Amino acid sequence: MRCYLTQCLLLCGFVCLLGTNVEAASLYGKVIEVDSGDVITIFNLNRPVRVKLLGVDAPELNQEFGDVAQKHLSDLILEKSVLVEYWGIAADRSLTGRVLLNGTDVGAQMIRDGVAWFDQNNQNRLSVGDREIYQQSELVARNERRGLWQQENPIAPWEFVKAEARKPYPVVSLNSGADSIKARRSGSDTELTNLTLMTAGVDAPARRYSSRSEIQAAWESLTASNKNLHELRPAGQNFSVLVPEEGRHISVPIPYGDEMVDVNMHIARDGGNVYSVYWLTGPSFGETDKMAMEEMVLKVIKSFHQKYEVGDRSQFFCGKQREHDVSMNGYAGRDFDLSTCSLPTRARAFTKVIDNKREMYVGIVFYGDDDANVSRFIKSFTAGRKKAQN
Repeated sequence: MRCYLTQCLLLCGFVCLLGTNVEAASLYGKVIEVDSGDVITIFNLNRPVRVKLLGVDAPELNQEFGDVAQKHLSDLILEKSVLVEYWGIAADRSLTGRVLLNGTDVGAQMIRDGVAWFDQNNQNRLSVGDREIYQQSELVARNERRGLWQQENPIAPWEFVKAEARKPYPVVSLNSGADSIKARRSGSDTELTNLTLMTAGVDAPARRYSSRSEIQAAWESLTASNKNLHELRPAGQNFSVLVPEEGRHISVPIPYGDEMVDVNMHIARDGGNVYSVYWLTGPSFGETDKMAMEEMVLKVIKSFHQKYEVGDRSQFFCGKQREHDVSMNGYAGRDFDLSTCSLPTRARAFTKVIDNKREMYVGIVFYGDDDANVSRFIKSFTAGRKKAQN
């Protein structure tokens, strides 16, 4: 399987969201459940695996035609063995990929039968030929007024989700049970993705925002939890950093080909700022250190911004204002100043490959208040058993 470790972690959605220069992996399994018109569960290697159909967006289950789309997909593939071509695994162990039944593209069939839209916001993993097939399948279904296209003005699922998000929904606790977090559809705003795992236990607003100023105001309105930093130096790890007290540690095992990679996260809040540290060790396939660090940092940031969404998620932008080398003690290292993001961000990353295994340490702070702790956190983050400096 040819895939960068960080790309496999961040389909996540790290819910999510991989680069374009990687080959697809595949797995084979029997469809044991059809969760919606674009999400299924297959049984592979003695475990269930949730799969989102790539490039397909079916009506929500609570939307008109949602139940029809779910039944149609069920009629097509339930209890049948399918091949899934995918490019990464999210923190909730779900996949996004093409689903093939005896060589037939199930996603294209769903679109052609008029029970789903071609999801152009999620098409970057389709080949040019497949993209054309999906586009033409929707065009033909529209012209023939098949399925949902019999309606005069069918509402696209992404528009329906936006409208639903404007309603005053109660915040759902991650501890409230599996039913409460079951996705209405695939996407960062409804699904237990890597992002909800990352922000578990962090007192941050779980809603959409329409402008950067609104986001900034929300973050600045958070009550300061503490201003004291203490050293985080996990046993057996080769890094040290100063973080706010009373943080939350999360460890997520990620299936990666034939291996399981443990992704560790430490999340803490200090007033309007969220501090996060990630560490992991997994296979390397020849990617450069710089590429691996940039991939990890930018994908995590994009996932975070999709939760606190500003406008259309397809228009996400987070340009690097400054970047410089901070390599030390045999580790390649980079500092990233991303203050132009919708939520200003600073990050530092270190990586090293030993015996074809890549060690990765990343620290990221999303800040509403650019106080002294932001710089202290970044400057204290060191690799190679060097103690963090106060």
